[in-house]
Amino acid sequence: MANNKYVKVFLLGMQNEMEYRTNYWLQLFSFTLPLMTQVFLWLAVFGSSGERRLLGYTLEEMLIYVVMAAVTGRLIAAGFEYEIAADIKEGGLGKFLVQPVHYFAYRFFRFAGGKAVQSTVIWAGAVCMLVGLRLSGGTDFSMTYLLLYMLTLPGALLLNFLVYYTLSGMAFWVTESSGLFYTLSLVIYVASGTVFPLTIFGDVAGRLLSLLPFAYTVFFPVNAITGKLEAPLIAAGIGVQVFWIAVFFILSGVVWRAGVRRFVSVGG
Repeated sequence: MANNKYVKVFLLGMQNEMEYRTNYWLQLFSFTLPLMTQVFLWLAVFGSSGERRLLGYTLEEMLIYVVMAAVTGRLIAAGFEYEIAADIKEGGLGKFLVQPVHYFAYRFFRFAGGKAVQSTVIWAGAVCMLVGLRLSGGTDFSMTYLLLYMLTLPGALLLNFLVYYTLSGMAFWVTESSGLFYTLSLVIYVASGTVFPLTIFGDVAGRLLSLLPFAYTVFFPVNAITGKLEAPLIAAGIGVQVFWIAVFFILSGVVWRAGVRRFVSVGG
């Protein structure tokens, strides 16, 4: 295993994540600022409304949702689509087509290696925030719900990877795709429930958004930890995750096979 090429790629992803430490810590710091803004926002909203429950959440559930949605969004975040676009545009993909390295596996194990490093730090921060909320009397959470959340996280991570890997194949048809990726990322960011619970869009729109695969990357896992989903619903949701993973695995293969046929690598 130590000499396996994909183990080496996994380690490469870990090394790449730790290479620029200052940039890494600055990114984590920037992640906490919007989170604290949302915490104070919902404290103000609930305080001024006088209602115990808004959008189907109590204040305690909403605070847990806000913290864990930000954490989950960070844990599953992609970002490699820009690197893939550069490989396609600049011809770097060519070396993978002539070497015994599968590009999908290379990208997945490099992505997983980076997440292994990120997860350690992000989870430490998440635990500190949840404990801080609990000590301040702002909220409480059950270890059972945390375990249910952990069961949904691998599917969310793999599904998000496949969604962005599929979208990255658009770079075969769009020469400069960074603007397109940025726009789609914003749409997915909102549709996944990372910014607000999907119930904020109302019953009809919320239900429609909950049918999309993006809801099963953030909205579904986070609702598991808020206690709004019982074990049978968790099992059903994981089944839906598996369904969308299969759909995007097949779709990514179709997109990439079509794209590679039109790929041209010029120069050295």
